[in-house]
Order: sequence, then structure tokens, then C-alpha cells
Amino acid sequence: MTYIRFVAVAVSMIAVLAPGGIAYAQRAAESATASSQAIVPFKIQVPDAVLTDLKRRLAQSRFADEFPDAGWDYGTNLAYLKSLVEYWREKYDWRAQEKRLNAFDQFKTNIDGVDIHFIHQKSKNPNAMPLLLLNGWPSSIIEYEKVIGPLTDPVAYGGRAEDSFHVVIPSMPGFGFSGKPRERGFNPERIARVWIQLMARLGYTRYSPHGSDWGNGIATRMALDDPTHVVALHIAGCGAAPTAPAANVGNQQRSPLPNSAVNAAHNLGYQEIQTTKPQTLGQALSDSPVGLASWIIEKWYGWADHEGDLEKVFTKDELLTNIMIYWVTNSGTSSARIYYESRHMLGGLAPTPFPRPEGRVSVPTGCGSFPLQYDRRDLPVDTTSADARKVADARYNVVHFTTMPRGGHFPAFEQPKLWVDDIRAFFATVRKNQR
Repeated sequence: MTYIRFVAVAVSMIAVLAPGGIAYAQRAAESATASSQAIVPFKIQVPDAVLTDLKRRLAQSRFADEFPDAGWDYGTNLAYLKSLVEYWREKYDWRAQEKRLNAFDQFKTNIDGVDIHFIHQKSKNPNAMPLLLLNGWPSSIIEYEKVIGPLTDPVAYGGRAEDSFHVVIPSMPGFGFSGKPRERGFNPERIARVWIQLMARLGYTRYSPHGSDWGNGIATRMALDDPTHVVALHIAGCGAAPTAPAANVGNQQRSPLPNSAVNAAHNLGYQEIQTTKPQTLGQALSDSPVGLASWIIEKWYGWADHEGDLEKVFTKDELLTNIMIYWVTNSGTSSARIYYESRHMLGGLAPTPFPRPEGRVSVPTGCGSFPLQYDRRDLPVDTTSADARKVADARYNVVHFTTMPRGGHFPAFEQPKLWVDDIRAFFATVRKNQR
């Protein structure tokens, strides 16, 4: 943005000093503006030196000790982490993963002073609905990798031509291959404005956002701020009713902890760190690949629906590719700062890092919940009852309300078929109601 200001001053001087300068100045200013809004093709190309350095660090890993019967109670299980790191060091092939990701159409553009990276995979169907897919932390663009094909080419995956979507999957500011904000204030509301600008820059005057985790609140904010252009909103869960004394979650019955404060202390400590002192933690995440993997993998273990075996849902390659996107871009710290920015967006330290956008969403909304998608695993939440529907209706214009039989915090990655089926069913309802 400094460059643009410089051009503006320079061309204004030309306008005064040179014959015909006003016309020239106008053209130069327009050229600078166009340059700042350019959409540039992008390919992932991690330097060999970064991968060589990673191998060295993995070979020199020093692990913490652990009690023999600790399991995952104290955090990331040592035996599992060692097995993951050994695979990472000896068998994992980043270049193969890089090639696979580069099969998607990727671009960069600058919005609000930050270089924004995104996948933009268009359907062959010119009438396809533009669909913006938003993830959260500690996830990445790979959360939606498995659904790009079914969304853009539904006929090839058992759908109908009218189920087609143009897919846009951005990396949030500070995440992955997007740039890192150099100032305070990139909170969810500001990020929502970035995505509104992105969809406009892509030429989409009518589009629909979907979100999970942070993407849920950001997509909600977009529907509130841009109802003229947002056709419909689909999110992974529209809230829940108060917890019953005991609840069936997945295939097992769980009883809640004695009170929410105890539960929060047990499960949400990471939020307290990332909403108050992300830089302190961030030095370790930037310096140690094992530290970064331990911090991220504990969340994937705790939040996914896998009945005690994480690799029933994800392969080691999938888990490590997500971690690698954080490692090769050194975005462990910059991504964590969204927690701080969100919790401080109202001035001072708010009671929760997730202040809800005010107002009721007027556009048609689909609530596609998954039984284990929420962070508080020992305090199951109810997303299926009349009370849960009442909570959702208070915030959204709900026209589609479902809870899947299985799935967790990363639904499009864990249960891609269930997720795609729900997206198709929701937009079929939207189309029917708009006739």
C-alpha cells in the first residue's frame, strides 16, 4: 500500500509540472490501482533448503518424558507422536503432496494490505453456484480437498448437473500461503470484509459461504454484512441447546464433567494461551517441527470423530500435509493470533474469544451439524432437539436443519460424502424456495 501512496503523490506532481500531466497522472494512478488488485496465478514451490532443514531438525528431535499409562490425558501421546515423526522423517513425501495440491487452480491477490492465497476451482457448468469454503484453526485448505471434485463436477460423483459449484477456498490472513498481517486488528469481522472483497474481485455478484470453526462465525458475518450478494449460508452447526445430564455422542454415552468451568480448564487451555500470549508459544512453534506437530495433532485427536484411533479417519500423509502447510510457511504463530485479535476486538480482554456477530441472518441458512464437532468433548452438546432448533432459529433464517450420524470438527475432511450430501440437499431446498 506504501507503493500506491507513493504513486499518488508522484503523479499529482506530474499533473502540475508537465504538459498533459493530468491525463498521464490519471492513467498512472489507475494502473497502480489495477496492479494492487491483480489476481496472479500461484503454485506451491517450497525451496529445497526448507525441506533439508526440516529433515535435520526431525533427526535431532528431543522428546519429553511421559508416564507409562498417560495415554492422551496429559496432551499429545508420546508413542503416537514418535511414530508420526518417524514416518515424517523416513517416508513422508512433501513433493508428492505439493504436486497433488498444485493440480488445483491457485491464485494470489492483495486485499487490505495482505497477499491472499486461494484455490479457485471452476465448474464446467456456467450456471454453477459460487461457493466460498472457510476453515479454521488448526486446519488449512486441505480440509476441503476431498470435496472439490464432487462440488465442481457432481455428475462424475453421483450428483446432478444442477448440484454444480464454483469453489473458492482461501487461506486466512496469517494462515498457510497467505501473507501475514503486519498490524493489529485482523479479527473475524475484518476477515469477513476481506472475503466479501475477494468474491467481488472474482466477479461473483451472487454467492454462498460455508464455514466450519472460525469459518462459521466469519461466514455468518458475511451473511449479515453482504445480504445483497449472499444467496444463502451453510455452516457446520448453528449452535446447540443446553446439555442434558447425559447424552449419547457418536456410539458411546458420555456424562458431562461436574461444571463448565472444570470442563473449560480441561479442554480449552489452548484458547487461554492463544488469546493472551500467542507470541510466547509461537517461538516454539516456529523453531521445532515436533513442537508444532504436537500442538496441532492433539487438537485433531481431540476434535475428530475416530473412537480412539485417529488413523481410522486420517492417514499419516493427510495429518502431516496439514502440519507441513503450517511449517513451510512458518505460520504457527501468525495463525494463532486470530484468537488474540478476536478476544480483543471489543476492547480489552473479552470473556470468550468468540464474540457472536450481532443481528439475525436473513438469508436462507442451512445448519449441518456433526455430533463431535465441538471442542468440549466431555460436555456433549445437543444439536438435534426442538430446543436446539429454537437456538438456531433465533440467530438464523433456518430452512435446513440436520445432524449427521458421525463426524467431528473437520467434517468435509472426515466425512466428505455426508458433507457433500448435506450441501446438495440444502441448496436443493434453496432453489426450490426461490422459484
